[in-house]
Amino acid sequence: LGNHTLVAFSHLAARAMTFHYDSDRGLLLTALSLHGTVIPKVLQSRAFWVFFCFHMIVWLSFRFGLMGKRELDPAADFGLDWKFVGVITSITTFFEVFYSQQCYGRYQTLYKTFRGMIEDSFAFAYLMRVHVGEKSQSSVRLSIRYMILSMFLQVFEMKSVESGEDAIGHAGDHELAGLVKFGLLKPRERDAMAQVHRKHRAITALNWSASFALVGAAESKGPNNIYGTLSQKLFLIRSGQQVIIDTLSLPVPFQYFHLLTTMICANLGLWAFSMGLTDSIFAPVVFFFASLIFIGMMELSSDLSDPFGDDEVDFPVDAWLADCVESLVEIIEGSYPGGTDGMNLAAAEEVAMPREYREMHIFREVTALVQQAVDTGTPPPSPPGRKRGNTSSDSRLMLLEGGEGS
Repeated sequence: LGNHTLVAFSHLAARAMTFHYDSDRGLLLTALSLHGTVIPKVLQSRAFWVFFCFHMIVWLSFRFGLMGKRELDPAADFGLDWKFVGVITSITTFFEVFYSQQCYGRYQTLYKTFRGMIEDSFAFAYLMRVHVGEKSQSSVRLSIRYMILSMFLQVFEMKSVESGEDAIGHAGDHELAGLVKFGLLKPRERDAMAQVHRKHRAITALNWSASFALVGAAESKGPNNIYGTLSQKLFLIRSGQQVIIDTLSLPVPFQYFHLLTTMICANLGLWAFSMGLTDSIFAPVVFFFASLIFIGMMELSSDLSDPFGDDEVDFPVDAWLADCVESLVEIIEGSYPGGTDGMNLAAAEEVAMPREYREMHIFREVTALVQQAVDTGTPPPSPPGRKRGNTSSDSRLMLLEGGEGS
């Protein structure tokens, strides 16, 4: 991977981050927050305002005498007993809670699977570094690049499943062109990949990775079990990719979703009417927040069911992949300061480690030093005689520092 690619991925990681919140802010401040919540989305919903306007019409009509007080009698023509409303509310609440649990369980499954793929990619890179290493560095680099390519193609496939795009449309060609721009594909490889069905491109890239991994293992004459170990890690990555695609392809059945939506509409309609039959000025307030909660839970659950988009609860895939790429490059390209001579010197200078770590309180002491430096504005010390450009980390740092102006 080129330096231009590393800088681009660093910028992606800086832009796409998960929404963080402070759980110690207190109930009131947290409840009044709007940023990062589902409330703005609910307030933009037509259904919310349709039901609220219906409630206001009923409430104002009753309050100003357009509807008689007789309607308070449950036995009247337009009377409504709260016991009847309670039946629908109870059933709807149960169905909505079940739907929310299913969506959150799906959300956790997708999170664990995607993060597991990244962990498996790290394990694969370490195995390539240890058992192949410098004996076949070109095979290591090619294998890792194709593995990274497979992960990006997997994300594009997930997007196509979400949007229902045709498997071989123009969108897929533009994706390949973008990957060429960032150095993950060569023009010759793009032409070959363009002939592959879109849903097979991720596994094709993984096959390329496996081919060069086996070539590198053969050239390095590693242990006999290295072939099976490397193949197993790639299989775990492929297995995770398939789990994600299968999970996204099997949402909660539409029949259940339709029935739940119908119950929520019926429940909100009954609430709007029954809560409007009162002179209390708090009726619109109660209905506003009750409907906000009901519709908000549905919106949140729907967002959780597919976390690979642009909603507040969606995964920061850009940041995850950017961090993954940088870590993989560091694994296969990083080296010990001073190379072999530096390692020999470090081994000669190393002494026995102390046994009294329990009394040292390392974390607490280091944290206190950091906090003291922050409070006093003390800049961190620079390593003496540091020469940049010796390692991949140094070159990446130089590019990042001057990358905005280039």
